[in-house]
Amino acid sequence: MTCCGHCRDANDFFNTSTARSDLKRYLRRGPDKQTRLLVHSIRSSGVTDKTLLDIGGGIGAIQLELFSNGLSKSVNVDASLAYQSVSKEEVNKRGLANKTAYYYGDFTTLSSSLPHADIVTLDKVICCYPNMEKLLRLSLKKVDTIYGLVYPRVNPFTKIGFWLINFWFRIRKSEFRTYLHPPALVNEIISSHGFRQISYQKTLLWQVAVYERGNCTPGR
Repeated sequence: MTCCGHCRDANDFFNTSTARSDLKRYLRRGPDKQTRLLVHSIRSSGVTDKTLLDIGGGIGAIQLELFSNGLSKSVNVDASLAYQSVSKEEVNKRGLANKTAYYYGDFTTLSSSLPHADIVTLDKVICCYPNMEKLLRLSLKKVDTIYGLVYPRVNPFTKIGFWLINFWFRIRKSEFRTYLHPPALVNEIISSHGFRQISYQKTLLWQVAVYERGNCTPGR
């Protein structure tokens, strides 16, 4: 499976219908529980006048939540044109267009052209990307202070669920796949770039980890 094929089929899977459904649910009920936990932890570190780089930003739930707490600017990177289009519509309705920027495509390809940010988030992103280590290492080079991510727990429920999801993709002849990553490896990669974990929470299926950059800055 090539990353190009993966990203192409991701764009097909995360389509306009799905994006509008996700936005409608967000406007009615707010963020999903795991996203809400991530946002709460980031808020606790302070967001006033800070900048955000949201990788796999989707409908823009994180940026919308943090703008209400004084976030100054957000950059949304996503491989789905449909999700970015829906996100832009909502941002425009709220008069926040001058505070947002959008980049379409594979973050690992775009990373060299993207700005640094005080806060970098990856909400349910590394579970949808073939090269987790590359994605983490490049994104860690973009964060100045706070790094937060949501990714699946590894347990019987997620193992069965992800197998069924990937089986469905194979039937559809899609190159898109989902991935379970060992939490110890994820933590090791992030810690090796000079970050310490300041918050860790979990639901039945997801884990929410937030890190803060220490005094040393390896990988920069």
